[in-house]
Amino acid sequence: MHDLRLRRCVGRATDGGRLTVALTQLWYLSRTGNSARPAVARRGVPPGIRWLVALPTAAALVACAVLVRAVPAYVPLAAALGVLVAAAVMRHRPARAAVSEVQPSEDTFRRLMTGHWTRTYGGLPEGVVDDRPAQDTDGRSTTERGAVTHGTSTRGSAARGGAATVSRPRAVVLCTDRAVSVFLQENGIPGRFRAVLVHVPERTGSSRYGARPHREVVKEALRGIDGFRAGLPVVVLHHAGVQGSLLVPLLRAARPDRVVVDAGLPVAAVRHNRAVRLLNAAPSAGAGAGAAAAAEELRTVAGLSEEDAAWLAEGFWSPLAAVPPRLLETVAVRALEHALTAPDPAATHRSGDARNQGFLTWPGQAPAPGPDTSRTEGTNTA
Repeated sequence: MHDLRLRRCVGRATDGGRLTVALTQLWYLSRTGNSARPAVARRGVPPGIRWLVALPTAAALVACAVLVRAVPAYVPLAAALGVLVAAAVMRHRPARAAVSEVQPSEDTFRRLMTGHWTRTYGGLPEGVVDDRPAQDTDGRSTTERGAVTHGTSTRGSAARGGAATVSRPRAVVLCTDRAVSVFLQENGIPGRFRAVLVHVPERTGSSRYGARPHREVVKEALRGIDGFRAGLPVVVLHHAGVQGSLLVPLLRAARPDRVVVDAGLPVAAVRHNRAVRLLNAAPSAGAGAGAAAAAEELRTVAGLSEEDAAWLAEGFWSPLAAVPPRLLETVAVRALEHALTAPDPAATHRSGDARNQGFLTWPGQAPAPGPDTSRTEGTNTA
């Protein structure tokens, strides 16, 4: 983690100083490695046990060939040879624990940036803010408390939880990533469209790998958007994961009177490139029959492909904060522009217009860049 390399990463992340980024975003962008492998069960018989059984058995058969006259010698000798060959050719694969890590770790990176770097240079790099939530008096962070609503702000003005309330908002931005919520506020993106930002965390606690049940996330999201007048369009920014993939279709089903634009990270976009891939410590999909049920729900409710659904059901996911900030800004802006011009879903449903089913994949129209409700194309990540 050389300081010159970090400064180059900061320059790319902030687009030459134009944007303000969260420390978590910088951590992802400056990573030196990333690995995510699911747990592997033990297969076969360990060598020690094989030979503990095979050697005495072969010795007994040899003794039988020598001592027992009633049995032709070649029979027990052949059996002894067969036992030894079988023990030799048998394979054993030891169990392997699940691995999910970004190098350096988030704690190590934060200690470097808020410790040594800050002491040496007097603060974080220009254009970088610490997005770690403050602890409340009861010891819980604001992220763990549930949905948090922010008003609009311009860059640098009350963007860290003290933004002014929007008197007549035009849209709601629902974000499930704390770092991305801070990024949006710091750069005044909701304020450009008179939108309110509602943060609903998919993950709580100190572990980045512990996911919440998606039903709980949906309930909290509904509480967040129901605080605003009916009919306000909603833009949803979410991780590429089980919770994020199910969040948008379930919101649309629960609130058919609202335009809901899916601006989240598509699963197909991260499975086939060098995006950050992580693994839940305890995959929400479970194992065996639980994973099959989760994959089926992802296919039927979220419309994912067989491969994407199976990948998520295994516990994999990719964080929205790892998307390059300039691309993330473009997606958010285009999604808000589209949400504000999309037709009323209730009216289009009554008229039989299929466009209310996929706002950016209307039949007969060329695919639009940026946010998309398509499950096969979407935002690429670094």
